[in-house]
Amino acid sequence: MKVLIVDTVSYDRAPYLQYYINACKEKEVPFDLFLWNRDSNGGLKHENNIFTMNCVCPFGGSKLKKIFPMLQYRKALLQTIKQNQYSHLVLINTLAPVMISNYVLNHYKGRYILDIRDYTYEKIPYYKKIENQLIQNSNFTTISSRGFLAFVDDNSKIIVNHNISNIDQTVEKPTLGLEKPVKIGFVGSVRYPDENIKLIEVLKGKNFLLKYVGPEVAGCDLQGYCRKHNIKNVLFQGKFKNQDKAFIYEGIDIINSLYGDFSLEVTTAIPNRYYDSLLFKKPIIASKGTYLGELVEKNGIGLAVNLEQDIIEDKLVDYIRFFDTAQFLNNCHQTLKSIIIEQNDFYQRIKEFIQS
Repeated sequence: MKVLIVDTVSYDRAPYLQYYINACKEKEVPFDLFLWNRDSNGGLKHENNIFTMNCVCPFGGSKLKKIFPMLQYRKALLQTIKQNQYSHLVLINTLAPVMISNYVLNHYKGRYILDIRDYTYEKIPYYKKIENQLIQNSNFTTISSRGFLAFVDDNSKIIVNHNISNIDQTVEKPTLGLEKPVKIGFVGSVRYPDENIKLIEVLKGKNFLLKYVGPEVAGCDLQGYCRKHNIKNVLFQGKFKNQDKAFIYEGIDIINSLYGDFSLEVTTAIPNRYYDSLLFKKPIIASKGTYLGELVEKNGIGLAVNLEQDIIEDKLVDYIRFFDTAQFLNNCHQTLKSIIIEQNDFYQRIKEFIQS
């Protein structure tokens, strides 16, 4: 018995892989990883138990330019599966499994987990049809947001998981209100330029410091915008390691998770920043009209705003003025409790799958 865990990103972008890795190690089941380094070329490399497809395919930008890299990735993945004859597959997100769906459905019925973590190409009817076939024939399918039920057909095989990591680094003391300026931080791949430029424009020259920690994706040149317009209260920091998050959040008071509400990609997802808010005890600002905004308001861990209609500075000032530390901490604890219960159930299902 041997498991192949497949993802379309590199290891440093996928902390959730650790749940599958830990389950395999706990049950003493051998496993390989098949990942994609999108930042450089060089073809397929194999080191220890990690296969890495090195083929440039930037996040964001033209979808047409991604066709050739995707075909190269598909070819290498199929070749690896056939050569090693894995007994079980873990397929992260839908792009890879849809690309090799014929092989998976013919040879791995009931012997794979489908792990859906993003909205991708579901607006294409054929893509969505294949995706639902993959769900139906999986051992089980897991989604990282209940918001995904807006584009994924509900099915008894679907369970929920959470993109939560760094649990061992939990902090119990918010920093909001301790000092000025108030630091608002975006931690992760920096994107959504329209929403962030609006926020930068609203708060430029004010008693706020905006921080962006992570690489900017194609088409999101916030640094260039700030240089061009001589905006001084915005700081940028490049790539970081997931284990450094606790240190990074020491210098942030409020988490920026403004995505807008222009597509299912952003309105249905729960970003890692939601869990960062709960673990590192930082209130979060999200966009109204999104599933994230709904959760933030329902659980009392921040505020949801409409960038087009609300006076953002006033809403932030009011939130800071009336911030109740004790109530916020209680809300975080209650929300985390329910998340951990669901995550434990998810981990148990992985172990059962590996033993089957």
